[in-house]
Amino acid sequence: MSRNQKDLVAQASSWCASYGVLTGARDLTTRLPIGDLIFEPAPFSLYPTNFPKDAFDQAYKMGKPFNHVVHSGSQSNWLLEEAITTASQGDPTFTGKLVELAKDVLNKGRTQKVVLGLLRSDYMLHNEGTPLQVELNTIASSFGCLSSKISKMHKELHGEDESMPVNNAAEGISKGIALALQEYQKQFPKSTQAVVVMVVQPGETNSIDQRDLQFLLNAKYGVKLVRKTLAELAECDYHADAKELDLGNGDIAGVVYYRAGYTPDDYLSDKEWQGRSIVEHSTAIKCPDVFYHIFGAKKVQQALAGEGVLEKFARSDIEAELIRSSFAGLYALGEGDDQSTVDMALRDPHSYVLKPQREGGGNNLYDDELVEALKSMSYQQRGGYILMQKIQASSSEGHLVRRGKIVYNGECVCELGVFGISLREYDSDRILMDEVVGHILRTKPSKTNEGGVAAGYAYLSSPKLI
Repeated sequence: MSRNQKDLVAQASSWCASYGVLTGARDLTTRLPIGDLIFEPAPFSLYPTNFPKDAFDQAYKMGKPFNHVVHSGSQSNWLLEEAITTASQGDPTFTGKLVELAKDVLNKGRTQKVVLGLLRSDYMLHNEGTPLQVELNTIASSFGCLSSKISKMHKELHGEDESMPVNNAAEGISKGIALALQEYQKQFPKSTQAVVVMVVQPGETNSIDQRDLQFLLNAKYGVKLVRKTLAELAECDYHADAKELDLGNGDIAGVVYYRAGYTPDDYLSDKEWQGRSIVEHSTAIKCPDVFYHIFGAKKVQQALAGEGVLEKFARSDIEAELIRSSFAGLYALGEGDDQSTVDMALRDPHSYVLKPQREGGGNNLYDDELVEALKSMSYQQRGGYILMQKIQASSSEGHLVRRGKIVYNGECVCELGVFGISLREYDSDRILMDEVVGHILRTKPSKTNEGGVAAGYAYLSSPKLI
């Protein structure tokens, strides 16, 4: 590493520390958190990453159409009666329980007509140009704040120019949450102090990204945000008559924003499920509610790719065609005769990914693990997964930094996430917010299959459009 590069690493690491681009420190061997309040610079790319401008613009263009499809599809009987049925049977302890909760909400009646979607659609470039969707995140879409700062860091250290797009993810996300709380206050003007509840995991290592949002909401909108785990929510007072979630100290949950609840590990007992159920049956505006959450399942992604399905939910055939252009090959398992799909994957396992109904990184199965899983799973168990074409991403040179050192210098691939905000009312055309607000770019060594910064696989970067 040259002296100039050493100086740049020092500047970049110091910039991250100065401006709060931080994550909870982990032991490098065990990957376990060192302590609740011990932080280090988030892993980052020393230089911005070259990214085709046409593909970047295409990904942004799909933001609003996806906002609409998620809202339209999540309130359709198709979601629970067709799209997710197989996965709920193959994954009864998680997806199945979410479906049970959704049906319970419908049976008892929705207590809130407005829902907030903080969506992030993730793409990789297939064969050097076409952005194909990796997944659509409808719950706990993270790193909006830190990715906004990484964009600023790269501009400051490398010289701002028009090829480095502005990233307003943090501002857009805070705006959406603040508008949701304002809507709640309009609905319930006599309610005591309405606040935003951020549902968090115990021992969260990505707390700075969350705290940034908390401080931004307070500074810009005067919004109070409190942090609660699902277990803590189960212990709050639920006023059955008013269907209010009383947090104590005069605070009522006006908006509940999930940064947890997307993995079975967040539901260690019935207590956590009780907390989730209380929220779903309360008057709070949810981000997301259980229907939006389910819509982000891999099985729904695969079902949407079916012939004529997108056309049911998109605003036009043109928007349906635009979204469909982002779909990689998606194949059903555990329904109908899936043997030909299994045989296809076993013949060429390096060309496919086996995906469960999970978020957060580190869950997918590749290569030998894919083969072993398909050979050992029962027909019903396979229904908890989908098979997806492996995106053949183009690579470029990258310099990846962790703890003040370049830990990797070589070929990298990147993944672009586009944040969309949707604040809408069920059963009406009322739209309070429908915007594409920013992006996240993650880069990783080209031989690393998994993604996710918090999971330890990827590094924060920003795009340099070419």
